[in-house]
This record gives sequence, C-alpha cells and structure tokens, in this order.
Amino acid sequence: MVETDNKIDDKGRYKSHGIDSWSETQQVQKATAFETETTPLLSKVAAANHAGLPDYSAFLEAAEEKLGSAAKFIKVIVAIVFLVWYIATTISKFRRQDKLCSHEFPPELTSDEAKNIILDTPNSFKLREYLVNYTSVAHVAGTESDRLQAEWTRDKLVEFGIPDVEIETYWPLLNYPKNHRVAIVSGPEHLHYEAKLREDVAPGDDTSKRQDDVPTFHGYSKGGNVTAPIIYVNYGRIEDFRLLASRGVQMNGTIALVRYGENFRGLKVTAAEQFGCVGVLIYSDPIDDGPVSKPGIENPAKPYPEGPWRARSSVQRGSVQPFSLMAGDPLTPGYAAKENVTRLAINETIGIAKIPSMPISWEDAVPLFKALFGHGRVIESWKGGLDNAMYFYGPSMAEVNLVNEIENKITPIWNVIGKIQGREKGAKAIVLGNHRDAWVYGAIDPSSGSAIMLELARTFGILLKHGWKPRRTIIFASWDAEEYGMVGSTEWVEDHKEWLDNKAICYLNVDMAVSGPHFAATGSPSLNQLLYEVTKQVPDPKTHLSIYDTWLKDSKDHADEPFVGTLGSGSDYVAFVDHVGIASVDIRFTGEFGVYHSNYDSLYWMDHFGDPTYQYHVALTQIWGLMAFHLANDRLLNMNAKPYAVFIAEQYRILKKLTPLRDFSNLESAIKSFIDAADILDAQVLLFKEGRGKTPIGDINSRLSFFERRFIDPEGIQGRDWFKHVIIAPGLWTGYAAQTFPAIVEAIENGNETAITHTMNRAALYIEKAAKFVAGRRSFH
Repeated sequence: MVETDNKIDDKGRYKSHGIDSWSETQQVQKATAFETETTPLLSKVAAANHAGLPDYSAFLEAAEEKLGSAAKFIKVIVAIVFLVWYIATTISKFRRQDKLCSHEFPPELTSDEAKNIILDTPNSFKLREYLVNYTSVAHVAGTESDRLQAEWTRDKLVEFGIPDVEIETYWPLLNYPKNHRVAIVSGPEHLHYEAKLREDVAPGDDTSKRQDDVPTFHGYSKGGNVTAPIIYVNYGRIEDFRLLASRGVQMNGTIALVRYGENFRGLKVTAAEQFGCVGVLIYSDPIDDGPVSKPGIENPAKPYPEGPWRARSSVQRGSVQPFSLMAGDPLTPGYAAKENVTRLAINETIGIAKIPSMPISWEDAVPLFKALFGHGRVIESWKGGLDNAMYFYGPSMAEVNLVNEIENKITPIWNVIGKIQGREKGAKAIVLGNHRDAWVYGAIDPSSGSAIMLELARTFGILLKHGWKPRRTIIFASWDAEEYGMVGSTEWVEDHKEWLDNKAICYLNVDMAVSGPHFAATGSPSLNQLLYEVTKQVPDPKTHLSIYDTWLKDSKDHADEPFVGTLGSGSDYVAFVDHVGIASVDIRFTGEFGVYHSNYDSLYWMDHFGDPTYQYHVALTQIWGLMAFHLANDRLLNMNAKPYAVFIAEQYRILKKLTPLRDFSNLESAIKSFIDAADILDAQVLLFKEGRGKTPIGDINSRLSFFERRFIDPEGIQGRDWFKHVIIAPGLWTGYAAQTFPAIVEAIENGNETAITHTMNRAALYIEKAAKFVAGRRSFH
C-alpha cells in the first residue's frame, strides 16, 4: 500500500521516482482532498451563499443618521435577529449534509447526482495504490501469487460494499517453464552462440532485478528438443511462408525465425507447422515495438528505461494457442473445466501447438541472422531495424538447438465475481470484466484495468451507500488465465451459458486499460451511440477537450464520428460475442508502448511513460462507470440496431467485391430485411421518448439488447465450430483482427462451391431471424 502523504515532495512529485509530471500543486491538493472526503456528493451540496444574502447595510446607515443613538440599539437588535436566522439556516444545512453522510440516505439519488458521484469519485492516488499491489509480484495464472491476488481482489470488493462476492474456481490445463535453450551448435566456430534468454536489469526499475521470476516461454507451447537449420520468414504469416515456398526454399525440417507483429503469435507457429518446420523462434524487431523509426512525440524515441520502447534484451512472452480456432481450456472445448469433468487428451486438442517454440529478444536474434548471412537476400518489406545484422532467409548452414522443457498440469484458476442485484423483478444484467493474471508484473496488461475495476467498484459502493439500487444487475468479473487463451472468462461463459442467454444485456471489457493518452474502442455497433454520449461527458486530461472530441481528431479517416473497431480476438470479450452473441465493447487509452508481456511492463514504466499523473486511469474509470450506470439504470436502454444494420451493409459491399459475379440475392434480401427492421425499431424508440409510443418498453429493450443473439448459428464455422457468429469472428490467419462474414469468406478462399452456397444460406437465415426479432415478430427474452 502507498502512503501518499510521504510520497509527494513540495512540487507535487513522487519522491520515490523523481517524476516531474505532477508538479501542479492543485492536482495534489485535489487528490489529497479526496482521501478525506466522506463522500464526493458533499462537493455538490452548496455552502452558505453570502453573496445572495439581503443587504441591510444601507437601511442601518439611514436609520442611524435619523435616529441617532437609538439607531445603534436598533442596529444591534437587527444584527442579533440576523445572526440567529443565519445560524439556524446553517445548522439546518449541516443537518442535511450529515444525513447525506450517514446511513440514513434518501431512497433514491437523482440520475444527475449519481453521475456526479461517478465523475467525482475516481482518485488517481487510489488507482496508483491498487497498481502498486498488483505489480508487486509476478502473478502468472494458476500460481500461488495469483491465488493471493484473487483473494485480495475479493476482499477489496467486499470492503467497497459490493454485496455479493465470491471466487469461482475452474480447473483448466496450463503449462509452466522448467528449462529452455537456444544455441547455435554447428557451423563455423565464430558463429557458435548461446542465447541468454534473460532480460537485463533496468536501472531504476526495482522489479526488473527479479530476472528469473518468470523465465521466457510460450503458453500452451509444445515441449521438445530439436536441432535444425534456421530460415527467416518475416512475420510468419501464411503469405510469408507461401512466398518462400514459391521460391523453392526448403522449409521441411527447419526452425523458423519470425518476428512479432501483423498477426497473432500462435498462428505463426501453426503456419510453420503446416510448412514442415520443426520449431519456431519469435523475436521482437526494433522497427516494430523497439526504438527504431519512432516519432518521439510523447516520449523519447529510446529503449526502456530511457524511453518507452522495447530494449534489446526484452522478450515478449505470450500464448501460442491458435486464438482463431478456439478459446478457453484446450481440453474442454464448449463446456466448463470443472475439476472432475471428462477431458480430451493433449494430442487430441487443436488448442495446443504441435511443434516447440520460444520467444527471444532482438539481442539474441542478431547471431541467428549472422548465421543466415549470404543465403537468400530478402525483399525490402522483410527487412527490419537491426543495425548490426543483415536480413537473409536461408536456410542456414549452421544448426540451432531449441529446447523447450515445460510442465503441463491441470491446475485451479480463480475468477472473482462481484454482484449488485438489480431492483427489477427478473432483472437483466450487464457484465464488466478485466483479467487479473499477467505474464510477469503486468502494470499495463492487465493491471491498469484491474486497478480501474477496483476504483469503479469503490465508486458504485458509494452509490449503494446513498441508497441507490440499479434497475438491472451489475456483475464485476476479475478473470483469471486470460493470457493463456481467455480461459477464465471462457469457462465462466460456458458454465453460465443459459443464465447469460436469458439475462445478459452486454459485456463491457477493459484489459490493457492505459498505455498512453489516445482513446480507442472496439465493439458491437449497437453500443456505439452510448459510447459517443459518455465520452462527451468526460474531459481529456491533456487536451482539455472532451474525450469524444480528442478521439474524433485521432480518427482521421472517420470525420463524422470517432472510429470504433470491430471485435476480433485477444481479450475476454471473445466468448461473450463470438460464442453466445452478447453485445460487447473493449475500451482503452493507448500510446507508445514497447514493453508488452515483458519484465519491464512495470510500475516504473507506468510512472514514467504510460500515465505519470494517473489522470487517464481516472478518465477510463469515469467512462466505464458512466456506460455501466446508463446500461444498468436507464429505463430505456441506450442501444441501437441501426448502426449494426449500417455496419452489415458496409461489410456486405466488401464481401461482394471478392466474387462480383456471384448471386448474393438471398443474403442481400436478408440484410435489407434487417435494415428495414432497424428503422421500425428506431421509430418505436422515438415514439416512446416522445411519450406517444404504444409498444411496451420491455419489448423495446429486449429487441435492442438481445438481437445479436440471433446471429449465433449453432453449427458454427466449419473447422472452428466454437465460433458461432455469422457476422464476425477472428480472422483465420490473423487471430487478433476481425473477419466479417467469416464462414462465407473462408469458403470463397477455399474455392468450395458447396460450402459457399451453404454458408451464404446459413448467414441469410440467421440475419433474417435477427430482422424478425428486431421488428417485433418474435417472442422476447
């Protein structure tokens, strides 16, 4: 815990780090004042308004002039009367304040009062305090430190007044490193090299001194010991492997050296396996998230700790589960990983890599490139930013030994679930989620979001103490094992699928919450309008415009509205939207971030480069809180079918360009039906707002919040049937990025006419079902 009163010097800086960014005294005073407030609602209770009191001075002066000494007596009497009146008024006001500060609260807050609490409560000092705790120890999923942090998170939610808090345990397969090696073991003696596979101590960053807390490895990687020549395959995309194959490069029996970026790391391993490689080394090139060719606008264009970018010894850990094929526990696809359930054998699952892999730094990659020198010069786009090596694709004459010794085990993980029950009978629910586990210390990923969730829970706890009760249930979820493959959230969704199908309105995700000052969002289009309205109410700490206005300026190609991306994969919204069709959104502040999944994703990095004042943590707490408040409290849900209809129409036009001569009439008709239905629902919403509507509000809310369920096809996508959404899915060969009309696109790319017809018919069927539901021609939840 941070003692804030002795961590600040007379200039408002953190003494422990000598940061200059909190130099404005009023910011420190404001934050310190928050520590002593009983409730921020007090800031909204007006003090005595002296400027508005009656002015008796002229009257008294005139009386004194006319009556002489008698006037003095009158003046005293009037003054006494006035003083008695003023004291009585003031006491009455203090009594009202005392009532607000005690537990004798009024039964309801107004909406404006509640929103003021949400805007006023988040405290930068408290946010940093939580982050200190989360980053104090490495907390890989399933470890003892992970369990202790789960219990601490639970205890904080209870402390903040969340009435129903529990830990839900699941038992997935996880893997942990035991031993590793990368070495050049043959060829000319001067090329021989033993990779250190270890991150250097960063001056000033105390946690970086614990270099061996989490050895470098890949989650869900295959154990193995292989020795083979290496080939360089750029980003390891399927098109990169195909290019080498077209040039006649022998890849069978080699170890692929690829760089991070452009696609998900697990798909680099999958592609290498398909082309006959026996192992994969994934390195971080300085031109990608290192200091090469960086603008240096917000921070120095230097490697950590002088700047925010990846250092030469820095290693990006991460999972190599193929995220585009499944999510969650690889041994229990589609059902929850309870302790005693039936499981697949490891060799039966598609969720674990089939060849060994290892992440390495660019420092350890340089000797490998030297071993490739002279064997197949690469094209320009394959060149990275190494200044002491040249790029050739090989294969090398020298051989490399790759050792990945890991332990696979079924182990408990711990989701912390807090619930505020809605006041309506049979209340629907919104779910707020952030994962808690990290590859090492995880200041940005995920602990910036974990800290924000705690501060948001404290804020809603204050609302509860004021007698507020949400119309709908609010769930706070601290997920475990996200880093391995969204495991905790996926198992919870699979475990509670029926309840979610009947109750869940939407899912609001925060993961890597703050790494800079630029707001970004991806989400279901039905939530766009709410997101726009909320961000207009929150000021940007840097520009002093609204977050909305700054976001709009950053969205250069989307001049009318800020850009909201399409959900792909890589965080805990995946099971909600792709598997069961719950509208979802992911929000964050981004920036110059080069320490992802490394030892250097630390409190020191955040204090110096990410958000030194923690004001963007405050802003995201406010945005997340306002979204949750409106979705849980407003009588009419601020969700919209029309933006989704526009989105589908736009993506359909892109789809048609893939095969312009094909007959799309069936699909086009369904999309038109959905657009027409969205117009009908929009008109009914408008009539309701004007007080002229005849459609029951329950029907309207059900249609607004549950229509995305109708895009779920139980058949799923061929070859990856865990993904069931007919409109969106992670791209098969991108993983992180989304693919629209995924089943149709994959059928077209495979040239399978039967599959093309089948997938178009299935998409048309479920879009038509959604259209009928939106138009009100189907039963409601």
